[in-house]
Amino acid sequence: MASTSQARGWSSLPTDVLVLILGSLRWSSHPSVALVCRHWRSAASLCPFYPAWITPLLLNTAEVGTANIRYYSPYYDKNFEVDDTLKVPGAKICCSTGRHLKMCADKALVYDIDLVTGALVEVLPQEPYMLFNFVVSDRDDERLFGVKATITIKVASSIRHTSDEWEGWKSTENHLYCPRLRASPVTNPVLHNGLLYLLAQDGKLVVYNPCRPDEGFEILNKPNGFGFKCEDSYLVESNKGELMVVLIGRRGKVVHVVKLNDQTMEWEEVESLQGQTIFTGSLTTMMKRSKFKWMQNMIFLPRFYKWPETVHVDLVARDGQLAFVPKLPFCADTYLETCGSNIWSYELAYGAATKEYWGTERADYSTWVDFGDN
Repeated sequence: MASTSQARGWSSLPTDVLVLILGSLRWSSHPSVALVCRHWRSAASLCPFYPAWITPLLLNTAEVGTANIRYYSPYYDKNFEVDDTLKVPGAKICCSTGRHLKMCADKALVYDIDLVTGALVEVLPQEPYMLFNFVVSDRDDERLFGVKATITIKVASSIRHTSDEWEGWKSTENHLYCPRLRASPVTNPVLHNGLLYLLAQDGKLVVYNPCRPDEGFEILNKPNGFGFKCEDSYLVESNKGELMVVLIGRRGKVVHVVKLNDQTMEWEEVESLQGQTIFTGSLTTMMKRSKFKWMQNMIFLPRFYKWPETVHVDLVARDGQLAFVPKLPFCADTYLETCGSNIWSYELAYGAATKEYWGTERADYSTWVDFGDN
């Protein structure tokens, strides 16, 4: 009798019991459970989910504030739609840090929304007539900068208190001189080595030192330019702490990546991303290391050849991990690696796009978010 019971073991647990066990485990443990045996894999298939942390996601919506939020995954090539909106109709999506998204509305009202809980906090500026073109936060999402870059450049800052509330804006006073330049319209300022950098269309840099706020922005003598013609340019700090720019040529035919040499203060071309991936094309650009070979050395833009399949889901948090759980019975194998998607991408190592840029459709109200940073 004992030998019979031992022979049956864990693999003979009823399916409903296994489903209850899976419901109490971390999302990241499910693939390991599915590999135990066919029976356990069958039970895991009854608890379908899509990890929200494995790659950055393209948050997008048909209309800000009225249409539901969607998260496009380049890995699964799907849109995961949740029953929530960005709650501020007509607002401009500005930047993201982990699960926090910043949006800017009329009269320079900036909103901070927690994408998981839906909690919305309004950040009020002291100067209601200072309209922000850009809003950017630091890596810890504890300090916020609003930048006006029309004709002249001005900046205001706000700090998050321990109570999770933001203080009022403190504006920079430029008494005698405000720098003038044509800022890159699609590039958020970036914090690098404690300084706030803003990119001009011609490759020049403007810098602001938060420790000396009364000095305002300063146009640097170097770098003088990129040395390449491009239609769009996106500023980013790499995960190695380097200031970099992604340059997109006309219709994506040529893509360059350059980094700032801190010694010579000139742009240097980057030949390889060394296995990393850049997600760009919005006001949030990020560089991440991917464990998936087909995504390494790739540059992704929010442009599609056809609209991705949409799965209606709940965004569920469990033990610090986030996953998309389909609302309806949805049969999908979430444990097999995919090998491509219909989002436009460019492989820097070979200097070529995966497909032609022509015919792609841009996801307008969108920005990259990274739940893996939580």
